[in-house]
Amino acid sequence: MPLPPLEDLLLVLEYVALPAAGGAALVAAALLLLGRRAGAAAAAAGVAFGFAWANHSARHLGWDAESPLLPWTPGDDAKPWHHLPRAAFVLLAVGLLTRWVDLVAGHYLPERRWWVANVLVWVPRAAAVGVVSNWLVSEKTAGEVWWLVPALAAAMLLEWVALDGVARAGAGGQVAAYQSAVFVAASVLMLYHHWASASHVALMLGGAMFGVAVVAGLAKADASGAVPAGVGVLPALLLAAHVSQDSNIPQAAFWLVALAPLVLLPFLVPAVARRDRWFVRLARAVLVLAPLVAALALAARHEQLAFE
Repeated sequence: MPLPPLEDLLLVLEYVALPAAGGAALVAAALLLLGRRAGAAAAAAGVAFGFAWANHSARHLGWDAESPLLPWTPGDDAKPWHHLPRAAFVLLAVGLLTRWVDLVAGHYLPERRWWVANVLVWVPRAAAVGVVSNWLVSEKTAGEVWWLVPALAAAMLLEWVALDGVARAGAGGQVAAYQSAVFVAASVLMLYHHWASASHVALMLGGAMFGVAVVAGLAKADASGAVPAGVGVLPALLLAAHVSQDSNIPQAAFWLVALAPLVLLPFLVPAVARRDRWFVRLARAVLVLAPLVAALALAARHEQLAFE
């Protein structure tokens, strides 16, 4: 794949990738000074701050100098993808609140009532996903394709289950790295799709997840708190790209990237998760990267980048 012009690449790194990664790493590291128990909150705050900083900084890339890339308060005429920041922040907040509920329930409930804690955690999360998924699909599109909103909500919830389960099993930093790779692939796919704004949005999350991954990996801290941000953005952004803009890229390429985190579901099975640690790490990485490589190969075969 050819690289973009050096000047454009440096601008995107300066105003999108580096603010996201640096901001996320800075905030996550600062909060981890409180102790490793603050890992989930540190990851959530880090990815939120990194995304917010990059969203503000990205205004230097050529549009209205007074406006961020995505509006913080979408107006009545806002497009569905303009609600992505609100969706991500709502899911981050719900994720942290339900995590604390889980900790309290685990402390007071007897072991045989473990299922009660799961209900207390996942029912509010499913409800939150159901609410935000309605923000991310236009009324016109939802009316034409009745199953689209339930399908988006199901994809978001299943990805949350997969990523959260693996992260809380001791692979928080690795899961943040997987999410970073997925968003970088989504950013490249958006370049082939000729939608620069969506490419920058994906790169913001990719950079923020990378910053969290580095800090969590070095501190051996739990980074599961960052998972909901990716869950709230990835499938909806790919859906918005496919619905809102035309290109020759096959629909399968969008599905491959949007649903890539679901390959982690088998690793929630104890018999699989207990296998040799290095084998499990390698298998997870290969399974996450495989659909991303396939999607970009499809995109390169059917479309050209604007600067080629």
